[in-house]
Amino acid sequence: MPPTGWSPSGRKVAVLTGGDSSEREVALASSKNVINSLKDKHEIDVFDFPKDIDKFLESYKKYQTAIPVFHGPGGEDGVIQGFLKTLGLPFIFSDVEAHAVGMDKALSKYLAKQIGLLTAKDQILNKLSKIEFKKSVVIKPLAGGSSIGISIAHNQSDLDKSLEEAFKYSDKVLIEDYIKGKELTVPIIDKGEESFALPVIEIRSKNTFFDYESKYDDKLAEEICPAPIDDKLAKELQKQALKMHQALGARHISRSDFIVTDSKIYFLEINTIPGMTDNSLLPKSIRAGGEDFSELLDIWIKSATSK
Repeated sequence: MPPTGWSPSGRKVAVLTGGDSSEREVALASSKNVINSLKDKHEIDVFDFPKDIDKFLESYKKYQTAIPVFHGPGGEDGVIQGFLKTLGLPFIFSDVEAHAVGMDKALSKYLAKQIGLLTAKDQILNKLSKIEFKKSVVIKPLAGGSSIGISIAHNQSDLDKSLEEAFKYSDKVLIEDYIKGKELTVPIIDKGEESFALPVIEIRSKNTFFDYESKYDDKLAEEICPAPIDDKLAKELQKQALKMHQALGARHISRSDFIVTDSKIYFLEINTIPGMTDNSLLPKSIRAGGEDFSELLDIWIKSATSK
């Protein structure tokens, strides 16, 4: 039976979620908020990947669009989107290329530099590389999200341990100069033919930085939206986030993260499927911007199926 409130104008929508990355549980939580936001407008079926792939392949032709809700490799990196394109099933959020470049921290930083954004100095290591500690650095798996596997090293012992941890999640690791400053993030949304920035969010973590633990424990981080910063800085951050969204070719949503010192703005990374739990950064900024998450999802579904 169709859900309560569903009408013939609603669409048959497949929500694909889960995945087998380290961010699986976050993806499942995000998908619940997406489903709750759409259940009165569309007929929704949920497929938990990879275990439901065969089930999905048996029934995909009855759906008018798909919503991939994955975080991390295997879903946010273009793999699922390529799969859906092969099937000829429209989907919301970005296309293959934008996800692939956005997930690769080195490639997305390279793109940011090409469009004039400032980034921290970095180098890429593989598992055979050797590095001596010279100054404080941030160690990140090259492909990943939710700050999983990320550490800050202030000495050689920290560095060795951090590299060992990061290589659990990626075959290559990005080493960036550590920059102390305010952590700020800016979501971008598409509405019709227009892309625009939502209010800036400031993140104040009680841990050393905004790590996985503090991202999903309200007691360990304060997320202030709109950020208590001057209008000039807010507009510049929004301008840079919009510029990155457009250069990447992102569609429907993205969220760019920055570190701001007293005099400079450093681009960190872009998220092409940001967290979507009700209390995560994107929905908070959507509400602060006077938008409605359910309405936006509806707009994106209709735009995907109208092509």
